[in-house]
Amino acid sequence: MKKISILLLILTLWSCNDALEITQKGELNDERLFTNVANLQLYLNETYDRFSTQNEIVISSQLSDEVSMGNSLVTNDTQRFFMVSTNGGSENIWGRHYQAINYCNRLITGAGKFTPAASELAQYNSIVAQARAIRAFCHFQLLCYFSTDISNDSAPGVMKLDFVPSILQKVPRSSNGEVFALITADLAFAESNLGTPFAGSAPAAPAERYRYINQNFIDAFRARMFLYRKNYVQAEFFADKIITTSGIQLATSAVTIANFPSTSAAIIPLTGSNTIEADPTVANPTQRALWQFSLWASTVAPPYQAMWADRIQGESLFSLVRLNNNTNFSSIYNTNGSYLTGAPLYDMGRNLFELYRNSLGGGAEDIRRWSFIDRSSTISTTPATATRLNEVIVINKYVGKAGSHTSNDLKLFRLSEIYFIKAECRAKASAFAAAANWIRQVRQARSYTGGTVPMPVYANSTEAYADILLERRKELCFEGHRYLDLKRIGADAGVTGTDRFAQDAVNSSATNPVNINLGDYRFTLPIPQAEINVNVMQQNPGY
Repeated sequence: MKKISILLLILTLWSCNDALEITQKGELNDERLFTNVANLQLYLNETYDRFSTQNEIVISSQLSDEVSMGNSLVTNDTQRFFMVSTNGGSENIWGRHYQAINYCNRLITGAGKFTPAASELAQYNSIVAQARAIRAFCHFQLLCYFSTDISNDSAPGVMKLDFVPSILQKVPRSSNGEVFALITADLAFAESNLGTPFAGSAPAAPAERYRYINQNFIDAFRARMFLYRKNYVQAEFFADKIITTSGIQLATSAVTIANFPSTSAAIIPLTGSNTIEADPTVANPTQRALWQFSLWASTVAPPYQAMWADRIQGESLFSLVRLNNNTNFSSIYNTNGSYLTGAPLYDMGRNLFELYRNSLGGGAEDIRRWSFIDRSSTISTTPATATRLNEVIVINKYVGKAGSHTSNDLKLFRLSEIYFIKAECRAKASAFAAAANWIRQVRQARSYTGGTVPMPVYANSTEAYADILLERRKELCFEGHRYLDLKRIGADAGVTGTDRFAQDAVNSSATNPVNINLGDYRFTLPIPQAEINVNVMQQNPGY
């Protein structure tokens, strides 16, 4: 998205407040900036850059069972379940979303300072609609991590900000119900005024609209929000709407040797070892190895893999665009790149890895084993005695994109999650066969070797929730879901807490546990101490 350097100057001016509040000669303030639709569009483009879920992805991996310590990371307090009010992870989530909310509020306020020409009214309304949708999502994310129970309207929520506060203004925590009232109003306005998002001075091309706030974003957001709020009727309504009207299909994974180049010249080499895991249970290891060597660089890669390389939209309903070298996103897991010598900071947790080694059944093999784990990984045959040096399960879900091995779009909503929402709603209604069918459809789409994935059978709600939680763990790993999923439905699924392999912990002890149980205070993040210091508010339990 186009950016203008003058915006950096604008933000600097806003962040510095003269003690006497003297308006400097030539100062570029709100009144001078927000005078036309073109400037409003440019400011929205900058707002999209402040909109991110990267911090949630990081902390969800560290505070659950997705990762172990990599061979290039000395220690990490969050991964050791050491969480206090000065923890950087909670501060990052809090600060990033309130920064984005501030941008949205400045834009919404600025839009009221002028009247657009009739010919620009649709773009003007769309800009404000996108800002309000972003503001709604940021408030929702904050509630998910900082409210003890977002299904309880009376529980303490977060700061509800639908205005631009002064520097010294105190803003208390609002209740969940109060914040959700704002979210609901913002989404209603966005839906009524969205129209076609503009990219610069022209409507965004159809192929790029999934990277802007769109109707699919609004519907998917509502489906997730109502699910988390335990309003299953509304969650299922919006899930059905997405499934039937979005025009998006599950990304397929089928691949055969004939799909790929046979010459080594067509294979993009990667730095590091070329060791391929020897797995005697694989019916066709050559096929697996060839697919992995071709990797995402091949133009005939299966749609599921091409989606992760940002070559195609795939099943993404909404992605936050991250241009090459704009954000070094993959470095949250690997310092230099997702390969063995790329200095991995975090490995895939061994128990998660084992889930991909198991066949999907019916002769179907799971493409996620090769999509999410780099081929240079070293897999120990004796994991119970493995060390961080002799077993390195390199996370490769974010493989980079053409021209960059460290930049990837952030996929906020995918169709597979909507299928899981549908399954969870059916399980809640005790329609277990229907719930099983939605889970099977995702598994079938992840088969790359052929064969029909068998239909799961659930005897009761616990079995249904356990299988839904299992498939969400496999499919949505490293996307910021696992931490919230355990908190939401872990008890319904019959699990007791996180599921780390013993070797994934570092110097485990009573104060540095391998796992934490459901109900632990750390399943809600602390209000950052930096916020409390200047804006006194109620801290969450346990901190």
